[in-house]
Amino acid sequence: MDSPNYGSPADCPSSLIVVAGQSNALGYTLGPADLPPHLRKPIAKVQIWDPARHAFAPLQPGVNTGSLTNPGAWGPESQLAFRWSQGHPCGDLRLVKYARGETGLAATPNDRDWSPSSHDDVWDKATAELDAAKAALKAEGLPRQVAAVFWMQGETDAQDPAKAKAYRQNLTDLVIRIRARWGDDQTKVYVGQIDRPPGSKTWEQVRQAQAAVAASVPDVHLIDTDLFPRQPADNTHFTGAGQVQLGDGFFDQYRAR
Repeated sequence: MDSPNYGSPADCPSSLIVVAGQSNALGYTLGPADLPPHLRKPIAKVQIWDPARHAFAPLQPGVNTGSLTNPGAWGPESQLAFRWSQGHPCGDLRLVKYARGETGLAATPNDRDWSPSSHDDVWDKATAELDAAKAALKAEGLPRQVAAVFWMQGETDAQDPAKAKAYRQNLTDLVIRIRARWGDDQTKVYVGQIDRPPGSKTWEQVRQAQAAVAASVPDVHLIDTDLFPRQPADNTHFTGAGQVQLGDGFFDQYRAR
């Protein structure tokens, strides 16, 4: 991927990455007021896909890092982008973010989910945005292959015993589909591990499934989030500091590969 020799030709890429998942990827309840000082300005050399404008724009945390209905939300992409910018004196990073709260991975009729088998649901909509972003990159003459996907999801599946039991196979199938449809065999996948509420067997089951996929599927890497601070209202969603730590965890794993 990137060379550790900053400034060399190998370290000046135009890379495309994806940040996806549910509310902890989106940045639940977080907005501009929650940003640390170093993230309160556009991130140099990083552009994010703007679905409203159908174009890439300079990434500015708390301005264009959320969704169409909540553009001010921000999550791990902000610190990930900052770290990338700090480490790369040249090149640029293109980022597509698609995160929707309360979305499981198991196919769920009459509810939103990430299953690639669910027609016109979250997977299809995310793929459509990524396709549009790739078309824009093609027009610029830039690479369109997805180098990495950063995935923070699983809390919804952890609330249902059947979905928790199926999570390992569903995540494995998602990785296969990501590489077939979004990227290629070289696309790396980074998984943020979900929380472990005391006494919850189904949450632990999803956590173990995430770890098992990272251990058994090539180029899938796990980020331990146990020590990242959560919001006291629910002890599930990351605080702003937690999102910064998640972004650091994603970047450190990405940089190490």
